[in-house]
Amino acid sequence: MTPEAAGLAGMGALVALIALGCPVGLAMIAVGAGGFAAVVGIEPALRILERGTLETVTNYSFTVIPLFILMGALVARAGLSRDLFLAARRLTWRIRGGLAVAGLGASAAFAAVSGSSLATASTMTRVAYPEMRAHGYDARLAAGSLAAGGTLGIMIPPSVALLLYALITEQSVGTMFLAGVGPGLVGFLLYAAAAMLAARAWRTGSEARPEGGLGLALWRLAPVALLFGLVMGGLYGGVFTPTEAGGAGAALALGFAVLRGLGREGFNAALAETVALSASLFVILIGAEVFGFFVSVSRISFAMAEAVSAAGLTPLEVVLAILVFYLVLGCFMESLAMILLSVPVFFPLVEAAGLDPVWFGILAVTTVEVGLITPPVGMNLFVVNAAAGDLSLGQIWRGILPFVAADILRLGLLLAFPAIALWLPAALGG
Repeated sequence: MTPEAAGLAGMGALVALIALGCPVGLAMIAVGAGGFAAVVGIEPALRILERGTLETVTNYSFTVIPLFILMGALVARAGLSRDLFLAARRLTWRIRGGLAVAGLGASAAFAAVSGSSLATASTMTRVAYPEMRAHGYDARLAAGSLAAGGTLGIMIPPSVALLLYALITEQSVGTMFLAGVGPGLVGFLLYAAAAMLAARAWRTGSEARPEGGLGLALWRLAPVALLFGLVMGGLYGGVFTPTEAGGAGAALALGFAVLRGLGREGFNAALAETVALSASLFVILIGAEVFGFFVSVSRISFAMAEAVSAAGLTPLEVVLAILVFYLVLGCFMESLAMILLSVPVFFPLVEAAGLDPVWFGILAVTTVEVGLITPPVGMNLFVVNAAAGDLSLGQIWRGILPFVAADILRLGLLLAFPAIALWLPAALGG
């Protein structure tokens, strides 16, 4: 069997294992080690297993992952989510569908300090969904807007997805974070427009004037603004490295949580959540490392690049083909696993086509974001369903359609105008 044939067989085996329910990280480790053994030999494959594991768990760059996860877990327990929603509601109550727009705005702000789409969707659904239903909002609009709002966590910095892409492709973490700001804001604006249009089609109920003035709303926003300013300002001001920024953010989040009554039980729960999520990500990272060695020796990426070159595809056609693959895969696979699985395969194609790696990273993460809300296996749909408790998945699927359309439009804008992602890094020298 030629190395290229082994690579294709390995890809097929990986898809089959994942379809059968095997955890993605373990599937990547098994296929990567087995494929490497088939191409090179068993002894080298065992050394690759050892090397891949050791290099991943001892890589200083990866220490930023649990710190950002801990920051998000502490923010969720500090009660900031309800303050964000109340502040956003005060600013949007005059708008048709204002509660849905407020939920999206609060999700965007919460995502900016939690970095997690699933945490954002779960937390904001518990806070905002009862309010929307109490004011007579259609369940489809309420659930769809909150599921979509949760996806903003994958793009607005500090984003775990952008962080992982930067580490895998050896791009600057700061540059990737800056590149995510423009697309994240565009995503929020398109989601808000989709919510207002949906509010005209579905019953929205009353928009009662909330208590408190503008000053109170700004006061409620202050902790998140301080946290975001510390992390991002310190990172781009040259005060912190990414790891130090994560540590500083986690420390400030802990301070806010303690001031708001976080006890030992809540703190232990935040630590347990951080350990569990970090461990699962590191298993996938180890799998990506081992699988990446197999991809290299099988030369499948180079064979794909040669096939693309022989087919005469333009760089835009290459990107479109990859994005279509992401859209299909996103219907069945968790977002971070999809990034870690596919980037080692596709990134050589991107480099061979002469595409900007930062721009491609934003496109890839945006497309993965669509997968979070695409039936049948969009993770945010299940999270909202579990948090809401009184609606069916079918209602959520119908409610999410306007927001999926908004994401497709955003992808088109990013393809047509790369400056949406690249202008800010260029302007700030990121």
